[in-house]
Amino acid sequence: MTNFARFAVVAAATALFATPAAAAPVGASPKAKASARIVRPLTLTATRDLDFGTIVVGSIPGAQTVSVSQAGVLTCGTSGLTCSGTVSSAQYNVTGTNNMQVNITATASNLTNTTSGGSETLAFSPNAPASVTLTNSGAPGNNFTVGGSIVIGTATVDGLYSGDIEVTVDY
Repeated sequence: MTNFARFAVVAAATALFATPAAAAPVGASPKAKASARIVRPLTLTATRDLDFGTIVVGSIPGAQTVSVSQAGVLTCGTSGLTCSGTVSSAQYNVTGTNNMQVNITATASNLTNTTSGGSETLAFSPNAPASVTLTNSGAPGNNFTVGGSIVIGTATVDGLYSGDIEVTVDY
């Protein structure tokens, strides 16, 4: 075998069994961070009910909106209604982790006439803040208020209308 042939055989064998050079490991720059925020569970307690007071329906030209603001201020339609009695917005107390924003969701519901057996309803539209920031996570927590509105129509049946205000909170 000639030198050239021997060299070719050795070169082929070396190439066949050679391992490629491994690249040196490279770390990320800058490095990613890992974090976790631990929060206390939220508690939500209703501490006061929303009360529209007493609404006397006279001769009204059409549907009239009666509303109670978050501050507890009553607006009694535009004409044909007389509102009296104790009026208040609902109040809730929320506790959780200090300095965290709590999102508030209040969904529309129906108030049912409890006097007539429950077949008549009034649509209730709540008015709540979008969020609160917890400044005191322990007792007494933070309070927020919820107002709302109802629409009184010409065919609204007399009676006591009542229902739940659907409020939820989350971080």
